[in-house]
Amino acid sequence: MLVKKLIGKEVIGSHGDKIGKITDFDIDVLSAKVKSAVIRAGFNKTYRIKMEDIVTVGDTVIIRLTEADLNKTLPKSK
Repeated sequence: MLVKKLIGKEVIGSHGDKIGKITDFDIDVLSAKVKSAVIRAGFNKTYRIKMEDIVTVGDTVIIRLTEADLNKTLPKSK
């Protein structure tokens, strides 16, 4: 799947909670691999999630984490 097709897709947590939308990706230039997806959740809250935490991609993107998990364990982006 092309990255541009994922930009703007809504992200749903493992318990059905709406997290936000994919706005960007972090790419390791040397290996040419996508490291993480950037999710915007509100006006000033963003998260970076590892690609292996994405469970399914369809009309929405479902991840294996909840928003509470994101708030506890993952560093927020600015």
